[in-house]
Amino acid sequence: MRRDLLDVSEETLARARALVEGSNIGAWFGTRISIENGEQRYRLTFDEPHIGNPVIRALHGGVISAFLQYAATLEVLSRTPEPLRARSISVHTSYLRGSRDVDLDVAVSVQRVGRRIAFVEARGWQGDREREVASAQIALRVFEE
Repeated sequence: MRRDLLDVSEETLARARALVEGSNIGAWFGTRISIENGEQRYRLTFDEPHIGNPVIRALHGGVISAFLQYAATLEVLSRTPEPLRARSISVHTSYLRGSRDVDLDVAVSVQRVGRRIAFVEARGWQGDREREVASAQIALRVFEE
């Protein structure tokens, strides 16, 4: 059975921000959330601990993948009408081009939220949305609170 998702609104934005405020990892990522063009956008704020290779000053691939997963989880939890918890089942990240030492923007598309599993896709870019740095397909186990 498919769960209905709330439309992106100030309410879902407030829910997502509240989840970030209660999260140490959200603070470490420097997470910022906004609504742009009818979708919630998530931003990983670039910071020195996020660097993977200090010579080229690129974001670490693990940081990118973890943030895509984090944004996907926030999207599901903020858009479901009833309170849920979620745990990752699988994450498949594709690195499409090298990153730089700037913020990473992420848009999330919820494919389906069932009784137990949510399927989500997250895409991240730096500057030009058409030049994605990475994308991830994520399966989340969802639980009633």
